[in-house]
Amino acid sequence: MAEARLLAVGIDFPEGPVFDGEGRLHVVAMGSGDVLRVDGTGAVEMLVHTGGAPNGLAFGPDGLLYVCDAGLRAILTVDASGRARVLTDGWEGGAFAGPNDLCFDPQGDFYFTDPVGSSVESPVGRVFHCTCAGEVRGVAGSLAFPNGLALSSDGRALFVVETLTRQVWAYEVLPDGRLGHRFLFCEMRDGGVGGDGLALDVDGNVYVAHFGLGTIDVFDPDGRALAELPAGGANPTNVAFGGADGQDLFITEAETGTITVQRALRPGLKLF
Repeated sequence: MAEARLLAVGIDFPEGPVFDGEGRLHVVAMGSGDVLRVDGTGAVEMLVHTGGAPNGLAFGPDGLLYVCDAGLRAILTVDASGRARVLTDGWEGGAFAGPNDLCFDPQGDFYFTDPVGSSVESPVGRVFHCTCAGEVRGVAGSLAFPNGLALSSDGRALFVVETLTRQVWAYEVLPDGRLGHRFLFCEMRDGGVGGDGLALDVDGNVYVAHFGLGTIDVFDPDGRALAELPAGGANPTNVAFGGADGQDLFITEAETGTITVQRALRPGLKLF
């Protein structure tokens, strides 16, 4: 596998890599509260300063950028000019704990994790399902810091990283968007904090950023360990596929404040 290439530096806790329809990379700087665009040369442009702690990003079918902001305890939408608004900041009369990451489903709705304040001793983290109109319902709970999440190619399974147990769960997605039976997809290696963000390739292999251990751990569709890719630092936060053929793996790394690029085993799965 080719050596990793350094794309961008000086980002205060980079997270949430995602590409828009024109192939432009977007990330957040959690530490400074910014959502950024990064071009192919590594030049960084601020899209919006949220004033909170933005984390996961995803583009919706409406072309808007959806932002999980743990500091604002809200889901934001941002348009191409950088105008931000709060889509939702709670459900059933209560506030979110601190949204972390999100992914869209084939119907144009999305799932997001809400982990802040959860722990192994107090596993109160949740997964929510939300329509683009901002209608929210809880679909999973009792998790010790649910973090990155992604849907399978057919949209029938939702993978959720439970950071503090070093486990990745796969939930059955029901026709109405609710989650049914879950099974343990894989257990990550001891060491570090645990899994953070994740992404899938076209063969169904799952790439998980192992925060604190400095690797991207790759598992085959049956949950067996397949590879350990160097992440460029001890604290990789997330991964995204991009490049002309979709086989470049973009890694956000918090210890060094960098984004690196290396070749993946296979091209990435196209997101809904």
